[in-house]
Amino acid sequence: MMVRPSLLASIGLLAGQSFAADLKRFDDTEPWYDHDDMTPADCSLWWNSDDGLSCDTVLIIAGISISQLTSMNPSIKSCADWKADYSFCIASDSSIPDPTPAPDPTPTPDPPGMVYNCNAFYKVQNEDTCTTISSKTSVSIANLAKWNTEIGGTACTGIWAEYYICIGIIGSSPTEPEKPNPTPQPIQEGMVENCNSWHLVMVGDTCTTIATAAKVTIADLIKWNTGIGSACTGMWAGYYLCTGVEGGPPTEPEKPNPTPQPIQDGMVNNCRKFHFVETGETCDTISKKYSITVANFTKWNPAAGSACTGLWAKTYACVGL
Repeated sequence: MMVRPSLLASIGLLAGQSFAADLKRFDDTEPWYDHDDMTPADCSLWWNSDDGLSCDTVLIIAGISISQLTSMNPSIKSCADWKADYSFCIASDSSIPDPTPAPDPTPTPDPPGMVYNCNAFYKVQNEDTCTTISSKTSVSIANLAKWNTEIGGTACTGIWAEYYICIGIIGSSPTEPEKPNPTPQPIQEGMVENCNSWHLVMVGDTCTTIATAAKVTIADLIKWNTGIGSACTGMWAGYYLCTGVEGGPPTEPEKPNPTPQPIQDGMVNNCRKFHFVETGETCDTISKKYSITVANFTKWNPAAGSACTGLWAKTYACVGL
């Protein structure tokens, strides 16, 4: 088995999912270990699993979903198949789906803007105008425009051949047409129907950054967008997420975490003083700087380990309670 020095200490890769989503870290453009024979030939980025991170954490850092991971590595069916000292493809033009284009704005056969109480219809033919339709149906152009609010008024610039328009109503006055759904496209499957606010996911976005910008909770984002998964690992760049709903109580924004980021997993919750670890620093040098014992330092920062071999540069460590 090929052995290579771990690069983790020098770049401060995060192990905890609560903060790993804010970083991007990929291993190499070449696989270092055995890998799936069915991996796409155009794989451009590999995760070499010699860093001890879980599958879920890697998905967050790599910014891909489990379905994308399995499509690029067909031998695995879920995160349960993740294994150490193995190379997994995490980027491939042929296997990661591009966002689907927004749907064509062409309306359905009964286009938006038709009044609810319509009871007579006319299928628009090629070369039809409001004048010819009015003549054929004995309906005034003014009524055609009133009963079909999306056809462009009496100028009738918005009719489409092979679509139906209203040429008669029940009663003497039209009922208000249904307002077209303002939902932008594309969206991921699982978005709630009563959404009234959206965010276009950009490369590098996380549930944390989106929730903060929208002043909603991460729990609400997951509730309103079930397709992104309970760990927010299924979010796709180029798609819209729901960030607000109609008729629901206002949600309180998450209180900002006073703990600086990034930190290593396991730091005590009641830390009040922090130190940003620079390359070359050790538990001993940091402890002396703050007049604390190494024992306390490793107690407050258990990921560093009793021998301080797990301390990562470019992360924050607790140095006072």
